[in-house]
Amino acid sequence: MKRTQQEYENLAKSIVTFHINNSNYVVKTTVSHFLKQNIPRQTIYDILKKYKEHGTTKFLPKSGRPTKISDKQVKALVKSVNNKTGISQRRLGQRFSVNQSTISRVIKHRTTLKIYTRKSAPKYTNDDQERRAKSNSLKLYKILKPNVQLILDDEEYFTLGGNSSSNRRYYTT
Repeated sequence: MKRTQQEYENLAKSIVTFHINNSNYVVKTTVSHFLKQNIPRQTIYDILKKYKEHGTTKFLPKSGRPTKISDKQVKALVKSVNNKTGISQRRLGQRFSVNQSTISRVIKHRTTLKIYTRKSAPKYTNDDQERRAKSNSLKLYKILKPNVQLILDDEEYFTLGGNSSSNRRYYTT
């Protein structure tokens, strides 16, 4: 049975408390008591070993390589790129004093940002628009129930800012 971290810490606390107070530091007594409660033997021994080595049953921070960007900087990164276009990962790297590949990895793995590429909308002529409107509205009228009125209006295509073709990325959550 898989336990959550909180459940494991509570179990470890109860085992160690029993081990100190009731069994007078006798491992065999502690193990036999918790085996009656259907706790696996190895779990009990692991918890007691951890307590003897570290003096605590809480999860201690593991060693490893520290992150290049803190959580606070990640929030600032998300705020600076969210719903904006033309943001360069290289410039962001310079701003946060890290490499561009680090910025890319942080956006991909530590945030919920999605990266989209802007695409230009097709340019229709007036004849094209009328022909498309007629054929598509006929399809709609076939789908719609009788006595339903349909109102159509013209559409306007526009860019989200700037016609720069060099950086077409758009970040959004």
